Amino acid sequence: MEREFKPKTFMPNSEPRIQCSNPHCVASNLLEAELCHVCKTPITKRYLWAFEEAISPEQINRLIGGRYLALSNKIFLDTKPRLSPQIPDNIPPNIVTYLQLFSLYPHIPQVYGQLEGTDVWLLDFGTVPTTDTGKLIAPMIPRITNLWHQATALQQLNWLHQLAKLWQPLTEKQVVSSLLVPQSIGINGLHVQLLQLEFDRDRSISLQDLGRVWKKYLKSRAPEIESVLERIYDLLELGAIATVSQLIAALNRAIELVSKSYEYSYQIYATSDTGPNRQKNQDAVFPPQNKLISITGTEPALAIVCDGVGGHEGGEIAATEAIEQLRSRIYKLSESNDSQSSETIIAKLIEFINSTNDAISKRNDSEQRQERQRMGTTLVMSLSRAHETYLAHVGDSRIYSITSTSCHQLTVDDDLASREVRLGYAVYRDSVQYPSAGALIQAIGMRDSMSLHPNIQRHFVDRDCIFLLCSDGLSDFDRVEQYWKQIVLPVLDDKKDIATSVKTLIRIANERNGHDNATVALVHCRVKPKPNSTQVRVSWSEIEPVISESVVSAPLAPETRSLPDTKTVDTSDDLPTQKTEIIETKNSSQLLKTVALILSALVTILLLYFYLQPEPGDRNDSETVPETSEPEIIE
Repeated sequence: MEREFKPKTFMPNSEPRIQCSNPHCVASNLLEAELCHVCKTPITKRYLWAFEEAISPEQINRLIGGRYLALSNKIFLDTKPRLSPQIPDNIPPNIVTYLQLFSLYPHIPQVYGQLEGTDVWLLDFGTVPTTDTGKLIAPMIPRITNLWHQATALQQLNWLHQLAKLWQPLTEKQVVSSLLVPQSIGINGLHVQLLQLEFDRDRSISLQDLGRVWKKYLKSRAPEIESVLERIYDLLELGAIATVSQLIAALNRAIELVSKSYEYSYQIYATSDTGPNRQKNQDAVFPPQNKLISITGTEPALAIVCDGVGGHEGGEIAATEAIEQLRSRIYKLSESNDSQSSETIIAKLIEFINSTNDAISKRNDSEQRQERQRMGTTLVMSLSRAHETYLAHVGDSRIYSITSTSCHQLTVDDDLASREVRLGYAVYRDSVQYPSAGALIQAIGMRDSMSLHPNIQRHFVDRDCIFLLCSDGLSDFDRVEQYWKQIVLPVLDDKKDIATSVKTLIRIANERNGHDNATVALVHCRVKPKPNSTQVRVSWSEIEPVISESVVSAPLAPETRSLPDTKTVDTSDDLPTQKTEIIETKNSSQLLKTVALILSALVTILLLYFYLQPEPGDRNDSETVPETSEPEIIE
């Protein structure tokens, strides 16, 4: 049962206070304060999770190291969030694994630092559900086992799909055991979140183990998908679903079928502002500024934010041209009457971004722009279509997902600070302190597309939510994290219109930051059952063809989600590391592995002969596009 954490009553001279999260303010505030009493900035509370029980029972509700308020023996509130946390010079290997999985946030929590005065590490989940007064609810993140029985069919399938997508990257880092502990799997907004990683022991872990866990702990199933999930669990346990590609294909198809019982509608509103301290606006946005766009059915809902960089008049040209080229190409794609698979859409988005990049790069060459005079632009883009949303980004503009209980940053900045974390060299809250930490490592138009690696994600919309796209004129100094509840959440509650919310965010960017142009686009997604619709049960016969097809079409090698720790990278002289080569280890028995994979595939086909009746079907999707190399630093 959910309960509220209630700190003990303190004497007036020992009452803990919380520091204002505004970097330009030094005020300390009462714990129950919602706004800073000096600058009126909303108080941001960072609730952190300890790897292990770090304190004695008598220390609960006390400040640890004069900084962290202990709410339990594993949950702490940072009362001085502006200060850098304690971080040792040598980061242990288990923490390095978290850093190398940095790109999987919010599924994998971020390493925050150590509990003051101890060697116990703390994890940050971003926002967590709280009461209306901002107090933490126990447990800190609701567990999937507690929410499962009340979830809709769409939500149940979405959660399983997210877990399946984590299988391969966690297997590569030898922490796939994390998916076999349902009590440590939480649901935070739209996203599955692991409380912490479980490192694999000396035994082989297979999808059969996953099937047994799901069958035991995720028993109650929504009526529409009861027989489908029961069959998936059985086939996993029997080994007939032998690859994660097959599992993902089955869940994709089930989600597609269930989503037909829902109505989806989207509202988009965007605007851009030069800001108080800039002469020109190098940002650009689509849809056109101050125009409310409403979309229903299967029409595409497109939003784009670009932040131009480069020499004289270069940034604004690059940003405007990028939006125009992407907009026209995407709408031509959408005009096709053919049903587009997720793989096709992802491939086309990459193609369009690369083509846009090359067009701007060639213009740089033709105008003989060199080094800092070359024009380029960052990019964040959302393309929604019925139950699914595709997100693309290059550079340090950002996309956030917002629900009634959470706000999570979905993009990882293409800058030096984030690269140091992904390589396992530094904790993020430490790396952002380095000189030139915010220098971009890629942007559209600076080089040809061989050096560009767009980041593509695919998300399923299973409840009302908002995607917030913005340039760093707003996101700098954590303004989104500070103001989302006050400014964006009322849109979800129908207490504020989307246009007012966007304009208010622009005003906050100008008044609270003001150092740059500011651009914001909000995409409000609404989901509701179709009127007079009855629960349509999904038949297994509608699912099984995609599994048999995935056996034929899937490569023998497992699915990969490559991270930038598999490359040779030149790091900036401003950072504490020099040229470092990290090479994936190759098993000397690769030939034996290949033979084993072939035999495994043959066994799978034989099993499917008995359990399935192959027919042509849909292919599985790829949620993230692997990177192959990293560009040089863009100054």
